[in-house]
Amino acid sequence: MKSDIFKNDKLDFIELLYLEDVTPCSKTHTHEELTIFAIKKGSLNLIFNESSFEFLPNEIVIINNHIPHLASLNKESKNGYIIYLKKEYLKNIDFNFTSSYEIIKDKNIYKNFIKICDCLLDKKVSLLEKEEMFYSFCLAFFSFEAKQINIEKESLLALDIKKYLDENYLEELILNDLALKFDLTVVHLIRVFKKEFGLPIHSYILNKKVQKAKELLSFNMPIIQIAQNSGFFDQSHLNRSFKRIFQITPKEYQKHIFSKC
Repeated sequence: MKSDIFKNDKLDFIELLYLEDVTPCSKTHTHEELTIFAIKKGSLNLIFNESSFEFLPNEIVIINNHIPHLASLNKESKNGYIIYLKKEYLKNIDFNFTSSYEIIKDKNIYKNFIKICDCLLDKKVSLLEKEEMFYSFCLAFFSFEAKQINIEKESLLALDIKKYLDENYLEELILNDLALKFDLTVVHLIRVFKKEFGLPIHSYILNKKVQKAKELLSFNMPIIQIAQNSGFFDQSHLNRSFKRIFQITPKEYQKHIFSKC
């Protein structure tokens, strides 16, 4: 059985377990964390006390912490994604989930959840992007209490955040640290920045890194060195990001520059 795990001390509120082959949980059990679960193939029978439900692909189930449950196989099931989420995390960002459990039969929410899980498992995606994608999922799904902030103050805050990102975009940033620095909740941090600049924070940082790489390409440096100096995981990560913005690879861009010299 192939499996994979995302777990990082900097994002200690979340853990993801991926299972290629999903096995039954035949004994009633509970989790300390809130659990979010999805499968790509097969069928499970989820049992909560006296209630049972067939659980299928294109659905996700959210089970609150300390809720007894078990699962049996109806059909051979593949590609299971299980997120364990600390409830303190939701509380700290003004989110809430009060139901014992909920099965969501919305394909768009399911697709978004799978996308987030794949992002968490991708070792070439920054912690900031992983965190921001998950926050976006929470914003779309969980209820939260919006707190009003003065519009002029929001704009000034956004400019301060941008200045800090411009000075530190090559560092490994996470949203919680940024929120603490600017005395905001993470929800407000994301909202204030995107409202002012039209981009999620991780996208803004990625653009800064690509622009830095473009500048270094003009010095005819080796592309692998440019990738390291502009904050990318490796050359392929730079290639993918650069082409997404400029429609050509860094090597093609550099070749065009120096063919005209």
